[in-house]
Amino acid sequence: MDNEQYIDGNEAIRRMRDISRGHNTYFVLLHLTYNQKTGHGGELRKVERCRLRTAMSDEAFSLNGEHYLPYTDLDTDEPKMCWRKLIRYVGFPPKYKLLKVDWFKRF
Repeated sequence: MDNEQYIDGNEAIRRMRDISRGHNTYFVLLHLTYNQKTGHGGELRKVERCRLRTAMSDEAFSLNGEHYLPYTDLDTDEPKMCWRKLIRYVGFPPKYKLLKVDWFKRF
């Protein structure tokens, strides 16, 4: 992607939380996949319309919430989650222009 604009990872999470509090609002998320059970991953998954959600009861006791991002895919209404550090791009309203997430503050 030419002329990429960056956003700090913590700022991206904060904005996702703010957007998820509103009605009929969502964000775009692109993250790398990784299946801890099989060790497979590396595919870039794009979710066009998603919102953050609270962890489900079976997730809350088995996962450290600081490492995961629970979200709902609004197109399928499925609860999903990803490792926060595997988030690569996010897009926010109103234009949903993709911003590259920088977890190491290189800008």
